Parts: sequence; C-alpha cells; structure tokens
Amino acid sequence: MEELCKYEKFVGVRHILDMEDSYDWVVRKDVVEGLRLVAARGKSFDFLARPHHLHHVATLAKAVPELRIVIDHIAKPHLSKSLAVSPDWKKNMVDAASCSNVYCKISGLVTEVDPEHHATSWTPETFVDHVAVVLGAFGTDRCMIGSDWPVLRLTGTNYREVKLLHKSLVSSLIEADQVKVRGGNAANFYQLKNLDL
Repeated sequence: MEELCKYEKFVGVRHILDMEDSYDWVVRKDVVEGLRLVAARGKSFDFLARPHHLHHVATLAKAVPELRIVIDHIAKPHLSKSLAVSPDWKKNMVDAASCSNVYCKISGLVTEVDPEHHATSWTPETFVDHVAVVLGAFGTDRCMIGSDWPVLRLTGTNYREVKLLHKSLVSSLIEADQVKVRGGNAANFYQLKNLDL
C-alpha cells in the first residue's frame, strides 16, 4: 500500500467480490482491517458486487465510516426484469444510501440487460426504474456516471451510444445536478484534480 500511495493516479482499490467463494468475504475481519488502512491513506473502495453482496455495504460503511465507498454498476441487478424480481436490491440500496460515506455509480447498465448472451435489445426505458431508485436513494450529490468502457463493447454498443443513454437518464435533473452526476461527484469522490468539467 505504501508503494502504491507514491503514485498520484492511485486513488483507491476495487475488488471483484464475485471472485470470492464466500458472499461474506468483504466483511471478514482481515478484509475490514485492510480497508481501514485504505481509508487511513485517504483512498476509496469500489464495491464491485452483485445484489447478493449488497446488504454488506451498510455494514461495511458503518464499520469503517472514514472509508469512501462507491457501489459499482448499481450492484448489477436484473435490468431486463422489473424491480419486483429483486425486492432486496431496492431495500439494500436504500440501506446503503443511509450511510453518508457511500456513493453509487450508474454504470454497467447495457452489459447487465443480458449478461450471458448480450443479445437482448434495450432502450433508455429499460433502465429508468432502477436508475430512479438509485437517484432517489442517494440523491444527486452521491451518484456518478461511469462508462463501463471497454466492457460495454461485449454488447455491440459503442461509447457514444452509452454516453447518450446516460445523458437521457439524467435529463430530467436540473443542469447543475446533471453536471454533478455526469462528472463532478466522481471528481470529488476520487479526489481528482485539474479536471475540466
């Protein structure tokens, strides 16, 4: 960690929780202690998970309140299905949002419509309900857009299409809030400097 912290572009850590055998890996004592070290150095943690991990976000956020946490890809819910399919996703997202050190990244949307085959078509309407939950829970100060580049290419979608998708999903927000969600909040969360937003 000390070696990594020497690099200005090192802003935080991310772990793919699906790579672990246990759904509870992220709240193991040794992992929590490691994340305390991350927080002590002013770095953040990208919580890359699926809905079955999401209930641990609030637990972790309370255990390490000085750690900035962002839920990546809105925790990859079943985006081609209605919210009724994943009632725990909504509840756990709201619980996570109750912790002021937790943010949510609106990203990875098109890859989660049909994650096995990437053959199901989508429109902005496919994502409206899930994005509304996230914006409603976290507000415009703790949501950020992420491109999911280059993984989005698996779906045959290009960066421009996803950028237009994101723009449409936040178009109902006032301009100042759009600026925050589309870049300002990410710059603040990751403590990025010298950006032209």
